[in-house]
Amino acid sequence: MKSRQVGYVLIALILLGMSGLIARIVTDSSNQFVMKGLMPISGDVIDKVQITDGNIVSELVKVNEETWRVGKHTIFTPRINDFWAHVNDIPEAQLLAKKPKHHSLLGVSEGDGTTITFFLGPSIQEEFHIGLWSPDVKLCYIRKPGKDEVYVIPCERDGVFSSDPDTWRDPIVVSIPPQTIESFEFIFPNSKESYKVIKGTNEDWLVTTRDGNGNGENDGIADAQFMSILIQTVSIVPALGFEEDSIAKTLDFDAPDGSLRINTYKDSGAPTTRIKLIMKDVSTYYAKIPSQSTVFIIDGSMGEFLLSKREMIEIQK
Repeated sequence: MKSRQVGYVLIALILLGMSGLIARIVTDSSNQFVMKGLMPISGDVIDKVQITDGNIVSELVKVNEETWRVGKHTIFTPRINDFWAHVNDIPEAQLLAKKPKHHSLLGVSEGDGTTITFFLGPSIQEEFHIGLWSPDVKLCYIRKPGKDEVYVIPCERDGVFSSDPDTWRDPIVVSIPPQTIESFEFIFPNSKESYKVIKGTNEDWLVTTRDGNGNGENDGIADAQFMSILIQTVSIVPALGFEEDSIAKTLDFDAPDGSLRINTYKDSGAPTTRIKLIMKDVSTYYAKIPSQSTVFIIDGSMGEFLLSKREMIEIQK
């Protein structure tokens, strides 16, 4: 038994007051206290995972070796990779408790906590009850249905085995590499307020309302600090959450409060992207990009920043 794994378990035992098991774990160097007899449950074997907590259910379905979906949405790759990394720890899970009286305390009683079911085709490969998570010990408690023994694996964060479908979705609205950006277009319902910011020849940024024919107002210079923050911001725009489909369908993104178009160099490999924004409330905005049906919810301050007016960015003469 690895010393780090023993340490996790001993901390849990001390906090839970299960002193009777401590001596046995400390003095036993065999695999006596490791979960055994499991069917294969790795990501290359399983083709569906169902995670249930009360009435909340997520079904993770394999599309191919690289892609999984939850509902109609592609699962965020770092999220599914983190999930399988924890699943791979289950066959080496360490015994924590052997008596049913501990099930309630650990949140692994029947009908309590989260149930995770692994499928291979139509057949159940394995099923587990996942218990309560605590930041004090950072462990996931695991019990097989019909068994008394409770095991643990290290879990650095809560929600590894979340039943909420939204926690599996890609939370990134856009991610534009800084070196690929050629220009920005700030677009508003009142076309007179719209303007562009174009990269200049001396690493500066030019503010203009000129169109492709050269028509429009005279050019100005963008504030370098503002542009640095803007470029950093669009390198990754994270969402706070997602709007429900029933509400998302009622939003008119053909007439948003404003849009930010990020134009990239032709051969950069990064696509030109347009973020359409509608204020949701005083603290959040709806955000949408044309290539997706998803309506994201982003922080209100970020939404306002992405819709900055010309006077906020241009150096005043």
